[in-house]
Amino acid sequence: MAKQGMVTQSVGIRSLAVSFPRTIRTNDYWRQKFPELGAVQRQVRLPLSASTNQNGIDIWLQQVSPYLSDPFRGSVERRVLGEDESAIALECCAAQDALNAAKLGVEEVDLAIAAAIFPDTVGPSHGVELARRLGLRCPAWNLESTCSSALIALQNAQALVQTGIYRHILVVVSQVGSLSVNEADTLSQSMGDGAGAFVVSAMASEQGILSTAIMSTAATYRAYIHELGIDFQGKPYLQTRTGENASSLAETAVDFVRNCCQKAVKAAGIDLDQIDFFSFNTPTAWYAQVCAQALGIAPEKTIDLYPWYANIGAVFPVANLYHAALTKKICANDLVLVYSNGAAATAAAIVMRWGDVGLGKVPDPPLNLPVAETIYLPTPMRESVEIDFKERLLAAPSEVRQETIAAYLLNWLAEARQLSPSQLNSQLLLTSCLDSLMVAILRIQIEKDFQIGVPMEKFFNSTVEQLTNFLLERLALASLMAATIVTDGNLEEREILSL
Repeated sequence: MAKQGMVTQSVGIRSLAVSFPRTIRTNDYWRQKFPELGAVQRQVRLPLSASTNQNGIDIWLQQVSPYLSDPFRGSVERRVLGEDESAIALECCAAQDALNAAKLGVEEVDLAIAAAIFPDTVGPSHGVELARRLGLRCPAWNLESTCSSALIALQNAQALVQTGIYRHILVVVSQVGSLSVNEADTLSQSMGDGAGAFVVSAMASEQGILSTAIMSTAATYRAYIHELGIDFQGKPYLQTRTGENASSLAETAVDFVRNCCQKAVKAAGIDLDQIDFFSFNTPTAWYAQVCAQALGIAPEKTIDLYPWYANIGAVFPVANLYHAALTKKICANDLVLVYSNGAAATAAAIVMRWGDVGLGKVPDPPLNLPVAETIYLPTPMRESVEIDFKERLLAAPSEVRQETIAAYLLNWLAEARQLSPSQLNSQLLLTSCLDSLMVAILRIQIEKDFQIGVPMEKFFNSTVEQLTNFLLERLALASLMAATIVTDGNLEEREILSL
């Protein structure tokens, strides 16, 4: 361990490595196992036109719309663990490659930080086991901040090296998403497995990390639900599914990337247009485009590995930087901004000046080029509901409001599924014709048009008639409260009414 002190020095990434399972799972896996899946979802489109506004949800809707008629939502290939593979084995491979690329022996590592999203066993992450297998003689910590784990670990490592407490820190991250989601859940189609590692050390002057910005993403709490499950061998594991707050991921995506990245470049004393390369974690096929449009940057200044790997969560920052450096999208002394968004945890942006970074072994290439997989573009979309929809609805006689709301919902569902409204009825369960992504979009559209909040569970557990009645009641209450505030100045009575 290095002598402790407060000497400030440039610190950054010295080497990068990635490790992926041997098996590459294509969309044919689901086509063969669930033949009805493609036939049902291929009929979906976005009924309401995406606005040209630059506010957050409109940007998200613009970028998601081309993927709604693709049954796999832009997923093409994912790397998944085989029966003889494990997360800890992938981590060890990536870690050893990173050490070799940094020209360091295990005895020179002062600290190991491990972040395993869905480790091999339910319980603490792999830190100590990783150190044991690699033969490290240093402490090993576990750290987790969902998809931002790699960048949070990098921030911690920088501080510890910069202050002289440690010299060389090994950071290892992994995600095994394929085993955490039920295969019958469409969420499983977007989940991949992999590991990444990097060494953090002192750098040449003016290279390395220039600034870091970290923000809480508590607004996305319960966007995903993690529950304890039992596999066919009787072993416990964490199972993930979409939560009732899933739409918050869309509603907050643009604000998080804008605020976090702008804060980071300001702290670095530069502007966004001075950044040579942007790396965004890409949990969906459209996320890189959302971030690029939100920041107003050219698409060629970033990288999108989603078609290769699908969602590999916390591994993406490492994989993106690795592939960008491998293909010379990043060169020495380039200014690089790395951004990640971890649901119900943190968003992180780090600005760095790229140094002489060693690279580990090159992973296997994809089976198919991304363009080989057809993306089904949506058919033309009708114009959005007028801004004064709520006012016109409230002005209508009470006896026709319920009919109007029911027609609104049935027409939306009919356009989404490219059906005639006569083929649907008010007893239809919403989730029988919409997946979680389309449910989130419907919720967003209702909240924009009706200007009232709707809990996510109202969509997962309701028929069209039940949702209609809920919206009718909420509108009546909102109208009554508004009228009371205008005509009655008594604060106590308004508070009683609101309760």
